[in-house]
Amino acid sequence: MSKMNKQFEQYATFQTEAFAPFRAFNDLAAETFEKLARENYAVLGDYVEFAVNQAKLPADVKDFNEYVGKQFDANRAFGEKLAGRVEEYAEIVRNAQDQAQEATVEAQEKAIKKAA
Repeated sequence: MSKMNKQFEQYATFQTEAFAPFRAFNDLAAETFEKLARENYAVLGDYVEFAVNQAKLPADVKDFNEYVGKQFDANRAFGEKLAGRVEEYAEIVRNAQDQAQEATVEAQEKAIKKAA
């Protein structure tokens, strides 16, 4: 019976070691998903704010020229805000890519050491 317990223990150890890199990638995927979801939420807020401002704009102006000018300014500001959001998305992706690369190298090094 003790031989069987030792085999179960060896199997559990093997399983833990074999799946450790997958756990690291799963953690990275979950963290990246959360960051992207929060960024999407922020972008949605930007769209809602823009839409509300566009809806209020006709009531806030005196003539058509002022309306067009304010609408142009609002559109430009919204475009700049979205460009900033693009940079934030790119940073999230760069960080995830860097972390995935680090995890891959670490898993490779462990596998090489174990094989040697």
